[in-house]
Amino acid sequence: MANFDVFIGGNQSEIKYFDNSTHFICTWKNLYLQDQQDVGAFTFQTILQDTGNIYFNYIQIPQVKISNLNHAHRIGLSDAYMSQHLTNEHIIRVITLYDKLNLDKAKVKNGASVIFSMESTCNTFTDCKSCLANRGKRYNCSWCDDIQKCSDGYDRSRHQWIRAQCHHLASENICSNTIKDTFDTNRFLLSSLSDTHLNKIQPYVSSRKHSALYTFRTIIVTLLITILILSLIAFLATFIYAYRHPTSPPGMWLLEHRPSNYIARFKRFSDITNDVSNTKQFII
Repeated sequence: MANFDVFIGGNQSEIKYFDNSTHFICTWKNLYLQDQQDVGAFTFQTILQDTGNIYFNYIQIPQVKISNLNHAHRIGLSDAYMSQHLTNEHIIRVITLYDKLNLDKAKVKNGASVIFSMESTCNTFTDCKSCLANRGKRYNCSWCDDIQKCSDGYDRSRHQWIRAQCHHLASENICSNTIKDTFDTNRFLLSSLSDTHLNKIQPYVSSRKHSALYTFRTIIVTLLITILILSLIAFLATFIYAYRHPTSPPGMWLLEHRPSNYIARFKRFSDITNDVSNTKQFII
């Protein structure tokens, strides 16, 4: 990465790519540095294989110290993950660099090639058994049953890992199907599980139940609040419409059931009651 400008070389500068489903090849040909045009043209290439191997081929590299003044000059690999944070008004996206590999710039010259060989990392394992079998060799792999992923918590799927609570629920030493395998249809092999394993299983199961219960309660409360708000909005909208359109059915109903009618009825009922009471006293 450097301060290259594809427009300086005119028709000589090119960026070509090729893909045949097993190899992706990108070639930068005759590129010039924007702030060091006099040093000459650069030509280099990157090859990505479906096996995970990466090749850097340096075809024409002028031997000059590239300036970092207007743009960073880096040679190597890096990767990052993106996370989203909700605020009152916006969604903030944060890109976090979690791993990088820098190459020695002095070794980059004409005809040089750099090969990066694919190594098995946690996210390359697709089942719990192989995931936990490689724990501790170089990465602290854990298996998350909820999203069926293996990870050490720091890869491109970290946002999904955190959102699914895998950093709390992921298993580090035992797979869920291991428990099923210890039971036979004819024999009860509880003794085959050590007390240590049982102690480690119980908090894991308890955590998942607690998380599921909390999620269920949150859904119910959210649903009730939503229904209440919608009902209130519907009532207010109906009242405003009836008030502005007195000849409509809602307007007629509102006129018939306005509070003044009920007050008048109550007064008439009170007067009748008083008359009856006085009449009874007169008869007695």
